[in-house]
Amino acid sequence: MTPSPAGRRAIGAAVALIALLACLAVAPAAGAQRLVLRGVGAGPLTDAQAARLVHRSKWEPRPNNRSDNERMPTRAQLAHFRSQDPIPYGHAVTGHFTGTTDEIIQWAAEKWGFAPNLLRAVATVESWWNMSTVGNAGSAFGLFQIRIPYHCCYPLIADSTAFNADYYGAYLRGLYNGRDGWLNTVPRGRTYKAGDLWGSVGEWASGRWHLGTSASYVAEVRKRLAQRTWRTDRWFPTH
Repeated sequence: MTPSPAGRRAIGAAVALIALLACLAVAPAAGAQRLVLRGVGAGPLTDAQAARLVHRSKWEPRPNNRSDNERMPTRAQLAHFRSQDPIPYGHAVTGHFTGTTDEIIQWAAEKWGFAPNLLRAVATVESWWNMSTVGNAGSAFGLFQIRIPYHCCYPLIADSTAFNADYYGAYLRGLYNGRDGWLNTVPRGRTYKAGDLWGSVGEWASGRWHLGTSASYVAEVRKRLAQRTWRTDRWFPTH
């Protein structure tokens, strides 16, 4: 039986409502941030490509970082790094950028395909954006607290902000792209696989996949991300 005009309108409205509900079921919540700019399998941009995406400004909440922000690795330092630390994508880590602390964070994020706010939040948790930060009983250095002997290379990680941020971006991309299969050979909270952003972020703190301090660390990063702490009054006192 052919529906009446009123019936056809009702059917059309029901179909539209079902489609809307389906979209809402899979769409991110309003205001959700896009934290991965390039998906699984993506490699880095060139240094120059990433630099063109940086929003330049004079904002520098950490003027004490200035000398480290202006220091780029030498060829000899990079050759030593690549001979000592075989991380995935290590061949593309250069630290070849200068700018303010925020500009360097942007550059590393864009280079490795992550939202600048994600790396801003991680750097907040790790060092409050202070390159002079030394943690883990004297074994972790700089903006992203690169830790020896698990990573290379001191003093470069403590002296060059761009190298420190570039290294972190490369390490995170390797994890996100599924290039660290060794994580499935050690204790873990779940099976390691590509495409898990928060698993990748948490591994930086715990050294394991969804295990140990991963969850509490991720919660702190997400809190800082939601608060955008680097743009609040709490940011300005020295920490």
